[in-house]
Amino acid sequence: MQKNKVVAYVMTKNEESIIGQCIDALKWTGEIVIADTGSTDKTIDIAKEKGCRVIHVDFKGFGPTRNEIINQIDAEWIVCFDADEICTEGLANEILEVLKNPQADAYLANRLSYMLGNPIYHSGWFPDYRHAVLFRKGKYRYTERTVHESYICDGKVEKLQEIFAHMSIRTLNQLMQKEAQYTRLGAENLGHKKVSFPSAFCHAFWSFVRHYVIRKGFLDGWRGFLIASSDARSCLYKYLLVMERQKGWSHLKVDIPRSYNQKK
Repeated sequence: MQKNKVVAYVMTKNEESIIGQCIDALKWTGEIVIADTGSTDKTIDIAKEKGCRVIHVDFKGFGPTRNEIINQIDAEWIVCFDADEICTEGLANEILEVLKNPQADAYLANRLSYMLGNPIYHSGWFPDYRHAVLFRKGKYRYTERTVHESYICDGKVEKLQEIFAHMSIRTLNQLMQKEAQYTRLGAENLGHKKVSFPSAFCHAFWSFVRHYVIRKGFLDGWRGFLIASSDARSCLYKYLLVMERQKGWSHLKVDIPRSYNQKK
């Protein structure tokens, strides 16, 4: 492992519209590794044009995939951002200053998420110390959850002062795609947990109340309503997918009558 080398990694899939901006914001690192999970657009071409090293990894859920990426990086310090996250100049300078005399093994930073062009300050989206933007390899790893993964640090964790931007939802189509992906991965996390429709409905209802009322999503206007309703819908279908698997709905045989106009 190269002493004091700082490598940034970015996990990508079909992010041609924003990957260039993400890469440009990380030019201060020693190397940028683009860990691609199956892009079919120009993401890889853009990354190579900007001098990044591109590796290909199979997506096995967020936690397991991130751990696999870390294993392929040779560096003492690793910087982590997603393709839709932009490291500000202020945060970059703070990280470089920290690296002169690091007092911790992992550093978290607050991120400000944007939805359809506007920053979201409520709805449970802010503040958001998701996981480390800088960590020492060998001291930090992710949990094995396929979605909403957390982290495990065998050392001290500190919070940085600067904030970075998260261009979370740029189009309604992207919102629907993310909702479908998180629903599927969330259902996988539930495993063989026994569920019923009343429990699924209660979880979804509580999800809406939590985001829109308790976390003051109503202060984010109609975007706050979209966030709450999307999360509730994803929650509902997550449990219904488990029910479908347990009850075998997809294999049920339906007896079609010869005619729907037959008199009974």
